[in-house]
Amino acid sequence: MHAPAIIDADGHVVEPDAVFLERLAPRFRALAPRAVVEGDLFRFRSGDDESFAIRARPESLSAPRQHGERSGAGRVRAGAHDPAGRLADMDLDAIDQAVIFPTFGLMIQQVTDPEAALALCQTINDWLADYCRAAPERLFGVGVLPQTSARDALAEAKRCIENLGFRAVWRRPERIPGTPALHAPEYEPLWSYLEEAGRPLAIHPGLNGLVPCAELRHRLSDDYSAMHAMHFPMEQMFALTELVCFGILDRHPRLRVAFLETGAVWALAHLHRLDEHLELFGFPDRPKEKPSDQFRRQGFVSVEEVEPGLAAMLEAYPDSVVFASDYPHGDGVFPGATTELRETSTLSENQRRAVLADNARRLYALA
Repeated sequence: MHAPAIIDADGHVVEPDAVFLERLAPRFRALAPRAVVEGDLFRFRSGDDESFAIRARPESLSAPRQHGERSGAGRVRAGAHDPAGRLADMDLDAIDQAVIFPTFGLMIQQVTDPEAALALCQTINDWLADYCRAAPERLFGVGVLPQTSARDALAEAKRCIENLGFRAVWRRPERIPGTPALHAPEYEPLWSYLEEAGRPLAIHPGLNGLVPCAELRHRLSDDYSAMHAMHFPMEQMFALTELVCFGILDRHPRLRVAFLETGAVWALAHLHRLDEHLELFGFPDRPKEKPSDQFRRQGFVSVEEVEPGLAAMLEAYPDSVVFASDYPHGDGVFPGATTELRETSTLSENQRRAVLADNARRLYALA
């Protein structure tokens, strides 16, 4: 292991089909997301919903690329579903601890029947908890919350944190038709609970074509690469704007929120813009502090590499940037996920240590 120890603030598992076949109630199994191959393409399917075509193999979900390769060129890693394989791969990249999100759990939010949505979340969370129990000092789960009901989200957050031992909970950023907005008043008990429990909320997007994205598909003609480039920062800007403009961070000053898998530098410009708009026009809930000050205290973003402007972002928000591998997805890198950040001369030693370990430790309250 290299010193200092590195914390991966956003890695993934890829849930095997057996998770849903063996653990999900039979009446909901048709809603479990799955990949359907069509020649050299595949689509995701859930019930009657079907995604756009993706020109790759489903195995790319579990096959990180090497530096210089295109997504889909890598070799499938056993660590996608096997914790022993993951621990071996973590050692190769000098990663001491990993905070883990699902993959098919990013594809269940279009299910708007509350009972089915909760059952899908519980099934994924239970399996992820079993995965992390293989190495509880190194692997830490993040529980997916249903977006159909704020009450169900609160109940599942309590179960994930108090029963399953998860370090955080997460949801997607979208306003999905038929579900409450992120800034809806009925979420106030959830924000209060997370604040008191000392556990963060992660906002994690993902483009799969099952979760509604009609405007992207219309404007960008179902081109996966173009949609992928736009979807993540666009949705995270919406989420950050909601949490700031509607006073959520202001009312809950101890609620930590991470905006993941979108890079870091987008937040630098957007927070400047939000500060300007508070001064020019005000916001509905009249926050007492500037958005940038709220974010500096409570907000986090992640990087997988040395982005242009990263040093400026760290100068403004030194405690808010964490490292994320995206292992084992096809747009992640393995081996060598940590190499660029470990070796760059762009960052000071203090900045490097903050990004690779200290900030994630603060975000997830890790020992």
